[in-house]
Order: sequence, then structure tokens, then C-alpha cells
Amino acid sequence: MGTKNIGNAYESVKVILPREFQDSLASSEGHFGDVLRPVGTAFQQVYIVLVGFEESLGLDPNDPLIPFVLFVGVSATLWGSYRVLKYSGYSGDLSPQSTMELLRGNESVVLIDIRPENLRGKDGIPDLRRSARSRYASVTLPEVDGSVKKLLKGGRDIEDSLLATVIRDLKIVEDRSKVLVMDADGTRSKGVARSLRKLGTKRPYQVEGGFRSWLKEGMRVKELKPETTLTILNEEAEAILEEIKPTPLKVVGFGVGVLAAAYSLLDWERTLQFIGVIGLGQTIFRRVASYQGADDFNQDVRVLLAPVKLGGEAISWAAGKLETNRNGLPTAPSSVDVQSRVLQAAAKHESQPSDASDQTQQDEVNISEA
Repeated sequence: MGTKNIGNAYESVKVILPREFQDSLASSEGHFGDVLRPVGTAFQQVYIVLVGFEESLGLDPNDPLIPFVLFVGVSATLWGSYRVLKYSGYSGDLSPQSTMELLRGNESVVLIDIRPENLRGKDGIPDLRRSARSRYASVTLPEVDGSVKKLLKGGRDIEDSLLATVIRDLKIVEDRSKVLVMDADGTRSKGVARSLRKLGTKRPYQVEGGFRSWLKEGMRVKELKPETTLTILNEEAEAILEEIKPTPLKVVGFGVGVLAAAYSLLDWERTLQFIGVIGLGQTIFRRVASYQGADDFNQDVRVLLAPVKLGGEAISWAAGKLETNRNGLPTAPSSVDVQSRVLQAAAKHESQPSDASDQTQQDEVNISEA
């Protein structure tokens, strides 16, 4: 039906064209008819088969839903077949950018470089920093002479299997790791990824386009040379600076922070005092800022004066307890009591000599009488 509609539209357009174009199209229609006639016959046969298949299943061929379902089913089948043929044996292709994002993430990911050592020395290797540094490894096999390769049946498959075996036995490759295979230009990594799947690796991938694609997308590259502690620290510092992207204001802030930390280590007691004063001031400021009206301020004043009031009441109660004892005698004499007692003692002391003289005179009288 679709072909018939296209034909009708073609005939309508052809009538509008000038006579010369109509003649040239008429001469070409015979050639196209000879070419397309077998195709049309094939489609007709397929249509007859489909109608018979629908009738055998008890379906109505005139139902518009049936052709739609068949179209969707055939499309899904063709798409699945394409995916199986292209990605059969491994998990899929990853772009260099997706590869870098995985290496920087929290998943268990390993990047395996299978390029020969001479290419790695010439073109460099991926520059992975910080958490991704420990997720890179390179694996190469000794070059096999061409005459020896001819003697081996399926020489490339054997090499891929050997590389996959070496990769599987690496310490950084775990059972649940995503293994990302990268070669020079993407022509060999797919076979190695398929061999890894055959050996039991659950999630093997290939870096699409290989190291050439890595360079093309402008990813970071470094030379193949031994790493020292100094070079690692330098790369880590550069990576940190790239992440924080320091501005002049940030540099000044970091400098002030470093000076404050150094001072706090040298004089930690005064630093603690400063922290306490600043914390108290901040607490008071936040409390005052939270006031909604005078009632909040009066409530805080009452709370602050409550201990003073309670202390005054305690002192008054203690003074009342110390003023008198159970017998009513003063235990804490006042100045008036002290003065009266002193006068009583003085008067008693003055009376003692007169009594003694009277006694002496009495004794003299008794002696004279005797």
C-alpha cells in the first residue's frame, strides 16, 4: 500500500513537469521497472506469506492493528540482531570522556592499555591523576614473527586470548570491575574485550577509537617515564589547583587561613580564649537578633537576674538562721550588745577592790577586840 501511494504521487508530479522531462522519465522507467520488478515480486510473496500466517493464527489480516504489531516486532528483531552482531561478546563502547568520568567515579573501574611499548613511548600514555592514578595498567605481549603467525591457525584470536588471560590475572582487576580496554586505534580492543567475556569477566568494554580518539578529544597525556615522589606530588598539586580554580581573593583567604593556623599552634591557650570570646559574642548577637519585641528582652533579663535574686534570698535566710539560737541568746552579737557587756565587766572589776578593803577592816576590828 505504501508503494502504491508513492507511485500515485509520482504520477501526479510527472504530469506537472515539462514534456522533455516526461520523455526522459518515461525512457528511464523501463530500466527501473526491470530492476524493481523482482523486488516487488519478493514483497508480494512476503505479503502473501504474512497473510497466510495471520489467517493460520486466527487473526484478521484487514485489522490495522496487526500490521502495526508486525512492524514493531520486525523492527525490534532487526535492532536486536544489529546489537548482537556489533556488541556480541562484550559490554559496549565508551568514549574517552565517558572513560575519564568512570575512572574518576566511585565504581570499580580499570583502564588497560594494550598498545606496544614503542607506541606508548612515542605517543605517551593517559595522564590520570588523584583517584584515577591507581586504575591504569599496561599489558603487552612479545611480538611474534610474521612467518610464525602464518603457521598459527587464528593467530589474532590466540593473541587476544593471551592478552585477555594476562589482564584477568592482574591484581587491580576484580571480579566486579569494569575493564576498559584501549588500543592504538580501536581495531584490536574489541577482540580482547570479547576474549575477556569468554574468560569470565562480566563487564569488559572498549575505548572507542583507542588512544587516537583520546588525543583527538584533547584528553590529558603525559610521557612514559618512571614516576618519583616529587613528580607525583607535583601532579597532585596541579590537579588540586585545577579543581579549586584559585582566584586572587581565594589565594588571600588561603594565606590568612594558613597564618591563623600557624598562630593557633604556637599560642594555643590564647587562641582558645579568642575562640571562647568570639563564640560568646556570636551567641549574644544571634540571641539579640532573634528578638521579636520588648517582651523577649524582658524575659532574658528576668532569666539573667534570677540567680542574683535567688542568691539574695539565700543570704537573707542564712542571716535569719544565725541571728538567734534555740535558747534566745544572741549568737552573733551586735555592737550594742558588745558595748553593754564591756560596761558590765568594767563595773564588776571596780567593785572587787572595795570588797577587799572592807574585809581587811573587818579583820582589824576583830583583832583589836581580841
